[in-house]
Amino acid sequence: MDEQTYINGMLERTRIFYPDEMIDKVRNSIIAISGLGGVGAITAELFARWGVKKFRLLDKDKYDPSNLNRQLFATSKTLDRYKVDVAKDRIKEINPYAEIDLTIKDSVDNENVHPFVKGAGIVIQTADSPSCQLFYRAAKQHKVPVANGYSTLTGCRVQVYDYRRDSFWFKLEEMRDRYKRKNGKDITEMNRDELKDFDSKVMHPAMPAMNYVTNIAGAMIVCEAVKLLTDTGKVCRFPNIVDLNFYTNKLCVKNLYSPLRLETYKKIFSTNKGLDRFQELIIEKKREAGVEER
Repeated sequence: MDEQTYINGMLERTRIFYPDEMIDKVRNSIIAISGLGGVGAITAELFARWGVKKFRLLDKDKYDPSNLNRQLFATSKTLDRYKVDVAKDRIKEINPYAEIDLTIKDSVDNENVHPFVKGAGIVIQTADSPSCQLFYRAAKQHKVPVANGYSTLTGCRVQVYDYRRDSFWFKLEEMRDRYKRKNGKDITEMNRDELKDFDSKVMHPAMPAMNYVTNIAGAMIVCEAVKLLTDTGKVCRFPNIVDLNFYTNKLCVKNLYSPLRLETYKKIFSTNKGLDRFQELIIEKKREAGVEER
């Protein structure tokens, strides 16, 4: 089957809703995906099914058995393989005409972040290392939007940083980051060893992960990215965030800097930090969901 026939068949149902010129805006955008785990893999899968022509992929990890409960590409056959390699194969299985423009089987640093971000249509940021702040810094510099999403144990949150336009909120974020660092070295000035040390000190412990939560988060990211790239619908731009809780059946949009947001004050004034804070969060979410220790 020739390429045009193949792609036309793939997009037949999509085309009933979106006109060709809007579909082409998605297809012709370079999609740069950071993190190919529970959330990131579903974004790669769905963008491949949009017929996207070029991808960039970054993930330092290989698949292990703990990934099997939720990560779309994790199977008995992919264990101990790099996630980037597996994602590349999967994209090519769906769309053999897609090009993988760049693959990075390593953590992000100040050397590889710029070729990964520059020129991309959008960065999909789902990796969870603290050093991943570099993606946002580089995206802002190169005026590339970022779509981000993550699990909240019983739900997920998704938002878009549209760095194609200036915003007071981005300046506020920089002020917050400077305050948190105080006299510390800026992340954009750290070498690989310093970034590794930074991650080891700041990285949160492993959290519970439900497969329906992570996969829906990935699907929601793709939705926000498609709306942004096609200029359709209402994009949830930072500082707003889409917050979905499966166990309370609530979906809402929150402003992360709202003075009425109690969660912000809890983070600022809580005396319970580190591992204890995460254990407290797990207990709180279990109670909310009606999950009791037996």
